[in-house]
Amino acid sequence: MRINSVSQWLKCNRVMNTMKQARQLLANIITKAEESEERQFYVGVATTSDVDRVGERVNVKGLTNLDEYLKNPILLFNHDINSPIGRITKVNLHEDKIEVEFTFASTPKAQEIKQLVDDGVLNALSIGFLSLQRLRDEAGNVVHNQWRWVETSVVTLPANPNAVIYRYLDEDKEVDETMKIEVKGVVPDRDAEFPVYEDFEREWDADESEIRWRKYVGVETNEDLQDPKKRQKYAKRFFWVDDENADKFSAYKLPHVDVINGKPYAIWRGIVAAMAALLGARGGVDIPDEDREKVYRAIAKYYEKVDKEPPEFHKAVEFFKALRNLLIVCGGVNEDD
Repeated sequence: MRINSVSQWLKCNRVMNTMKQARQLLANIITKAEESEERQFYVGVATTSDVDRVGERVNVKGLTNLDEYLKNPILLFNHDINSPIGRITKVNLHEDKIEVEFTFASTPKAQEIKQLVDDGVLNALSIGFLSLQRLRDEAGNVVHNQWRWVETSVVTLPANPNAVIYRYLDEDKEVDETMKIEVKGVVPDRDAEFPVYEDFEREWDADESEIRWRKYVGVETNEDLQDPKKRQKYAKRFFWVDDENADKFSAYKLPHVDVINGKPYAIWRGIVAAMAALLGARGGVDIPDEDREKVYRAIAKYYEKVDKEPPEFHKAVEFFKALRNLLIVCGGVNEDD
């Protein structure tokens, strides 16, 4: 192919890069899909910039070796280097905290710790680090202004009370303020907690069921969504919530619960509609790509609950996105299509 201008060269270069991306995604479909279906992921706060129980705080912005840390993001138990129990799979840096996603290994020790986390016995994380620069603030607290991240641990007693593993509580339990859900994308009903209504042919009307649900949980106006406890109850009707905008009704996606005779039920046709939207039907649903597999696993639990096989979900969706980008570059489709 002959290139006659700089703009044509740039266009071709974009095409080649997109093709390379598409090929790589396609090559990873089989290996990554099988792996993701078998592994269970957890999310929590590794550390924050708050003053901890011993009068020290870590300046989150002072982390100096993130790239190095990610080469071996080990997960330990109680900072014991002889007790590796898993790996950190994702790190999200914020202004005042570091969030991590992690998974447990298949060893007996790791599975024992995992069960304690699942049971709510263990609920905390902690980081092991090397302090490079320390100073005292006006209140006399030690501030680690520059530091190197060494490891992350599931711990029994954290120095930082805000370094917690996120969990979702039952409606009738009080919300512990240290367990607020603060990640951007959350999956409220990840445990298929609602009974599935026995009539699988019952019509699913998202708008009418929304009216009943708001009355049931006492969330009927935007002012009600300002209450964290009411928000948490309201969120249980949905498979995904943008928690950064949880004070707006538009942040709640993929409803599937209705109230029948004063009791909440998951409606089968609502579950199927949520799955179809997640997989792209009727324009799909606007949620971050990194949350789609988590949402899929939450919906699939309802399929398993009623002994039905969920539709397949794998990384191929990413391949087709890359392919669509390629077609846009080549002029085959418009960006709005």
